Amino acid sequence: MEERMTLRAIAERVGGRPVGDGDRVVSGVASPANGREGDIVCLWNLEGTASTAGENRLAGPGGGVLYLADAEFFARNPGCEGVSTDDPKRAFPLLLSLFAGPRRSSFGSSGVHPSAVVSDEADVHPTAWVGPLCVVEAGTSVGEGAFLQGRVYVGRGCSIGPGSVLEAGAVLFERVRIGSRCVIHGNSVLGSDGFGVPIAPDGCRPERVPQLGGVVLGDDVEVGACTTIDRGTLDDTVVGSGTKIDNHVHIAHNVQVGENCIIVAMTGIAGSAVLEDGVVMAARSGVKEHVRVGRGAIVAAQGGVIGDVPPGEVVSGFPARPHRENFRVQAAMQRLPELLSRVKRLEKELDAFRAREVDGRPEGADE
Repeated sequence: MEERMTLRAIAERVGGRPVGDGDRVVSGVASPANGREGDIVCLWNLEGTASTAGENRLAGPGGGVLYLADAEFFARNPGCEGVSTDDPKRAFPLLLSLFAGPRRSSFGSSGVHPSAVVSDEADVHPTAWVGPLCVVEAGTSVGEGAFLQGRVYVGRGCSIGPGSVLEAGAVLFERVRIGSRCVIHGNSVLGSDGFGVPIAPDGCRPERVPQLGGVVLGDDVEVGACTTIDRGTLDDTVVGSGTKIDNHVHIAHNVQVGENCIIVAMTGIAGSAVLEDGVVMAARSGVKEHVRVGRGAIVAAQGGVIGDVPPGEVVSGFPARPHRENFRVQAAMQRLPELLSRVKRLEKELDAFRAREVDGRPEGADE
């Protein structure tokens, strides 16, 4: 963080306007419930925020909590100071980035830690950092300003782009290529063998198919902790630029993920599936092998895709179907116990009617 982050400086960086004293120094960012004097709080939902502002704001000019909010909020709360912006929600990540600062190690910021093992045939940029207990194999390049935190393994023939970060325990097996400014969180594995194991005839032992491809990540890709991305069988498994992947996600061999996708925790994408640009996979969703999910489509949580999804479609359920249709299916399923009781009652009435016909008695004759 900059030593003196003023309201005016923040407004310039997030595309807003200072409200009140633009030279006021902001000490940090806080949640609405825990803001203290000098903190800035971001508000993008006005419901209930007026009382929050009143509770947090200290008496007197220039005192109390500061706010990143829209013009309507400041109009409702004329005593508040801060930064006015048309879209506080979009400005919020920019605000946080001003205070987050770059990743650092207490052991160094560039060079190679004495405990690291780096091949003489590897190319490590002088401004890159290779931390404690890292291993960098032959034929690998580590770009300008790249940061290998510690206990990172990078196999043969890999490349790590400028400004990319590999956190503790990350593993890159051979032929993994990472673009610029990527982040690989702890204990994720890229480039492990794809699960190419055909079902064997009865009584035969399954045999693994060798995997000769690699993994390619574009620029600005983020891979969450404990996520796995398998190498392709012949061609590379690809993740496009700008895509963000959560923790505990599995991407199988030969998968092609487009740009600017969002893949949430515990999602599984089977081999050779294709996600076009801008696809959103919500938590615990899945995609069958060789299926294509169209540009901008959304798969809701726990959705199971077993067929192609058109561009822009929102699908849910298993098997995944258009969201509104799935709502109708779910509503009908809620009525199944009632419908089952009605069917059983009708079956009894039908059996009784048939019994009377067999006896040769007309309906109502026994009344």
